[in-house]
Amino acid sequence: MNNPPVHLFPEKVYLSGADCFFLMLESNTLKHKIGNNVIRLSLLFENQKEAEVLVDQIQNSPFIHWLVNIELIQGSFYQKPYWKYSDKVNKILINRTVCEVENELPRELLNREIPITSSSLIECDHVLYPSGKVAVVLSWHHILMDGRGSGLLMRHLSGQIEYGNENFLDFFPKVEKKISFLTYVRNMYKVKHFIQRSSKGPIASIASKRINDNTELSFGLRTICFDEHDTRLIDQYALQNGARFGANNFLIAACAQTVHQVNLKRGTKGIIWIPIPYDGRKRGGRGPLVTNCISFLFYRLERTQLESIPLSIKAINEQMSDQIKMEMPKKYNLLLDMMRHIPIGLYRFLTTRSSKGAVSSFLFTSAGEGSWDMNELSEHSFSDILIIPPMTFPPGLTFSFLRVNNSLKMNIVYSDCCVNADELSFMETKLRSILVENKL
Repeated sequence: MNNPPVHLFPEKVYLSGADCFFLMLESNTLKHKIGNNVIRLSLLFENQKEAEVLVDQIQNSPFIHWLVNIELIQGSFYQKPYWKYSDKVNKILINRTVCEVENELPRELLNREIPITSSSLIECDHVLYPSGKVAVVLSWHHILMDGRGSGLLMRHLSGQIEYGNENFLDFFPKVEKKISFLTYVRNMYKVKHFIQRSSKGPIASIASKRINDNTELSFGLRTICFDEHDTRLIDQYALQNGARFGANNFLIAACAQTVHQVNLKRGTKGIIWIPIPYDGRKRGGRGPLVTNCISFLFYRLERTQLESIPLSIKAINEQMSDQIKMEMPKKYNLLLDMMRHIPIGLYRFLTTRSSKGAVSSFLFTSAGEGSWDMNELSEHSFSDILIIPPMTFPPGLTFSFLRVNNSLKMNIVYSDCCVNADELSFMETKLRSILVENKL
């Protein structure tokens, strides 16, 4: 795969509103000394020969070539931040390591930072295990692309989305429509009123109040796998409990209930408040890969709505329907787009003021679109896939779900400053009880 002519690469790509939201979170990354804005995509191969094919595809990808030759221009009070491309002939580095613990990723890899000032915001690791299996791990700063983007990236690397004079630009955002200042201001007041009501305190966050600006947060990962039988049960119980829009609302309710129980054990009172990523791409669309094309839905669960899973799901269903009817994701995205013009410190203050600094009770994401089929995703077979979300503080706890070959996989990303070992074990037991046994 040869790199296309330089003129096919856009020289400037403006950050989306969601990109700037993650750029705002970068300030917490620097404060607490953790690379919490990094997404990792790990593909496990049975042998080195098959893994090397993907590594070659990564090294020869024109899209990867663009990513390692860009730099962030922060902009000014009036200038939106953007990616500036200049062909410095940079190549992606392949870090090769040996891991003695089968099927686990080295801790130094999970804790490795990719600051926004790095010369390259995407990295590749080749991890060799004692059995001869190999994991190929792509890591990138969240500001580059989202979970759906990672699926599109894999389809590009496997040749399913090819580049050419016409469709290479599909990897990048289209030219934005100009919005009048008056439209921005009117929309801002509508969204501001909604967010203030939705996030009104006290918010019961999992984040410990003992954490201060000098606390160093460590990265913890717990992966829970559900086989096909358990996954069918989860889908069945989702319907039984009233999740009529798919199993996702059942999963959100289960996580909310689990965090609520941990907070009760701590003697912490307050409502559960969760922003849920909402993909703004058209269903079935293949781009863009660059930028985060997401908005958010916001769910507020009072203590009476946390007394049972059906009550939680009912509240989530109603809030979801109401927000989609009032086009809240579109309006919130418009607000994020407007806030690209203001300094990051002011951005953070305006974002968290109504919730008294709390970003959310916990974070939740369902990686990518639908179910990943490993047989269709790549021309070269791999045996497992893992998408690891950022460890974002606050709140310091993220639940991530991914369907692979009709089986559900869950990651709990946490800091041990926010969740201790006993609480982590309690959460895993509680989640299995709710999801697979339909017991609260």
